[in-house]
Amino acid sequence: MVPVPRSSLTILVVDDEPAVLHLVKSILEPAGYAVLVASSAQQALGLVEKGNAVDLLLTDINMPRISGLVLASRFSELTPHLPVMFMTGHRADNFGIEVLLREGSFSECKVIYKPFTARELISEVAGVFERPRVRSQGGW
Repeated sequence: MVPVPRSSLTILVVDDEPAVLHLVKSILEPAGYAVLVASSAQQALGLVEKGNAVDLLLTDINMPRISGLVLASRFSELTPHLPVMFMTGHRADNFGIEVLLREGSFSECKVIYKPFTARELISEVAGVFERPRVRSQGGW
């Protein structure tokens, strides 16, 4: 399999914290990715509904109004097979996140825990694009 050039890959980053959006964008763009940012799930859905092509959804799990998990579910309806990566400041032992990600419809999704380093983020994102895209029953 020939790797896809990073410059042709677009990542939609969703987080309600402007500092996180700025940081993630400042890490991923120099690494060669195109980056779209949204400060809410509603804004992210609007970007896709307007025709913006996205190759990866990178979203915070805990956001007001619509969580990253609900957003990922909605994206699966709009863009089946879209890889999803979650960010969270809560460790996996917090209320059900580990179980949900291990056994739920997001079991194949990556999670990166805040705070993370630039190297960790780039490595995790690259890993998502290196994996074959196979949709399991009921999940990504």
